[in-house]
Amino acid sequence: MQLRNIGIALVAVTLLVLTFTISALEQHSWRQVGKAKLEVLFWDVYQARLYTPDGNFKGIKGPLKLHLTYYIDIDGADLAEETGNQWQEMQFEHADNNTWLRQLKQVFPDLQENDSLTMVLDDNDVGYLLHNENLIYRFEPSVQLNQFLAIWLSDKSTRPKLMTKLTGQNPQKD
Repeated sequence: MQLRNIGIALVAVTLLVLTFTISALEQHSWRQVGKAKLEVLFWDVYQARLYTPDGNFKGIKGPLKLHLTYYIDIDGADLAEETGNQWQEMQFEHADNNTWLRQLKQVFPDLQENDSLTMVLDDNDVGYLLHNENLIYRFEPSVQLNQFLAIWLSDKSTRPKLMTKLTGQNPQKD
């Protein structure tokens, strides 16, 4: 009987944490800062959109929302590997990078055409990863979380044209 009560208590705590997380994600109304499409050779890879509460990008700090809609199928492990490749090109070196990349290999789902990944950074710089608008992981504030967002949002981005469109420095007309 005690084991059942412990199980019920764990479910209740999980639901409470999930409810708090969802309310934290929904506390802002989002305005688009910019959008950009990643094209590699002949393929459209994804459409990226950046949102903030006021529609202005003020650096990699919350609150912000980066939403990627994929046009191709891609393996989650390949996404994690590409994150590492981008960090190397951007010369991001940190002792915990490999641990974080291994974590991403576990977290990133395999994506199908038209799937989305969204990273929401809240007011406390906690990151929430959503797959097709469903929460799949919560990241504590870290250097690696900032480095991850820097792939799209930093002056060190390996795709500067994409970054300037996304951050509103070079707006793209609809």
